[in-house]
Amino acid sequence: MEKDYTFYPTETESPRFLSIAQIEHFNRRGFISPLQGFSEEIIKKQQHYFDKLLQQISDASEKGDNHFGGVVKRDSVQYSLNCYHTKLRGIWETMYAEPLLRAVRDLLGNDVVAWATHYFCKLPGDGKAVSFHQDASYWGLTPAKTVTVWLALDDTDEDNGAMQFLPGSHKVGHIPWKESSEESVLNQQIKDISMFDKPFSNNLKAGEYSLHSSLLVHGSPKNQSSRRRCGLTIRYAPQDVVPLSPNYSKMSYFVSGHITAPHWQDNVPPSEYFL
Repeated sequence: MEKDYTFYPTETESPRFLSIAQIEHFNRRGFISPLQGFSEEIIKKQQHYFDKLLQQISDASEKGDNHFGGVVKRDSVQYSLNCYHTKLRGIWETMYAEPLLRAVRDLLGNDVVAWATHYFCKLPGDGKAVSFHQDASYWGLTPAKTVTVWLALDDTDEDNGAMQFLPGSHKVGHIPWKESSEESVLNQQIKDISMFDKPFSNNLKAGEYSLHSSLLVHGSPKNQSSRRRCGLTIRYAPQDVVPLSPNYSKMSYFVSGHITAPHWQDNVPPSEYFL
């Protein structure tokens, strides 16, 4: 089966949380930002939880998961908590958080599968960037309807390497890419971004989040500041999205509605909070 890189606009006529203007912005620009997620009290708990996980993974890098092949390198352990929602209940619980799901449902409908998570943590002075790329180019899923929640654990801005979106780039299908340098967290880099509008800096306060299409080109520069920049990504999809490998359904959970699609499964929740 070939991957379908068509952008299918959201057609929700009576959203419960998002405004019609926000949905139109998602359809036209490919993202919505910012949205209020968690209170200061709750996001501090999220920060402390990640701090503990980061300390554990730093003390024992073999517990990390590169997820792109190879051994986790010492200078990349902060990126190695990839798809640990299947192992750690704290991440698994966050996938079900209503402040996130209420917006996701307005874009995808009531029946929603969560299938991936990844902490993207740029430490102060972090020497790695995230090259401009399309998430859909990495994933064996069709059609490309996955929506990503990017939950800010720290304040993020231009100084500490905020994510940048290329507005409207979700409408042009699959975009050619080349191998990126070793200074990039990911290995794909869009060859030419000159055709797109000026990048939008996804500045967020801790506890806020954004939503973006898996077809939207995005990336982030190195963090050359003295402040950390950490965010948790959660990948949500409607049940008509088909995984081209069984590995995706081994990571999936039914977070909303009534899922009947045979190609997804509601896996057993993890019980441990720490590594």
